[in-house]
Amino acid sequence: MSTLIIIGAGGHGRVVADCAQQINTYQEIYFLDDSFPERKNNSIWDIIGKIDKYTRYLDNADFIVAFGNNKLRQQMLNTLINANAKIVSLIHPRAYVSPHSTIEAGVVVFAQSVINIGSTIKTGCIINTGATIDHDCTIEAMVHISPGVNIAGGVIVGERSWIGIGASVIESITLAPNTQVAAGSSIIKATQKNSLYAGVPAVFKKSIPSKNNL
Repeated sequence: MSTLIIIGAGGHGRVVADCAQQINTYQEIYFLDDSFPERKNNSIWDIIGKIDKYTRYLDNADFIVAFGNNKLRQQMLNTLINANAKIVSLIHPRAYVSPHSTIEAGVVVFAQSVINIGSTIKTGCIINTGATIDHDCTIEAMVHISPGVNIAGGVIVGERSWIGIGASVIESITLAPNTQVAAGSSIIKATQKNSLYAGVPAVFKKSIPSKNNL
């Protein structure tokens, strides 16, 4: 297929569109966003309808969800999966992804990122600009790895976690589901779910109600 529909036309969505253009697979790239028609032509790529119009394109387009919020991205991806949409992953041509790693559907990997041998990136993850995932890691579904994050080998990052810009994680530890890590922090031990960590080394700061998880 030569048409890509991106769900979400915010800042993250525009980076996704730019990534897709650099891959040079798609002749046409469009957004669906609930700001339509107010922001119809506010970007290089047109917003062609509200999100609920995705059903019009199920037979002739690929899809990717470009919500930075992990929970909203998961909800929309589930909707598309249930509708049998063709959900793709996008890997920027200036990223390095080992051929011996696994990238599931709905993942975006931005420029200068590295995913090393034996690692698995599960459905709906964001591997943002310049992030590194070393060997034999598992990044569970709907995780956002922010720009400049460094994750050492053998790490498991639980689903819907968010690792803030410039943070680091030492080798062979597990981050529980819905872990949030503040920018610049250094994780040196396992975390508990639904929790925020910050500092160098990072320490527990507070619990996060599950309804507020990103």
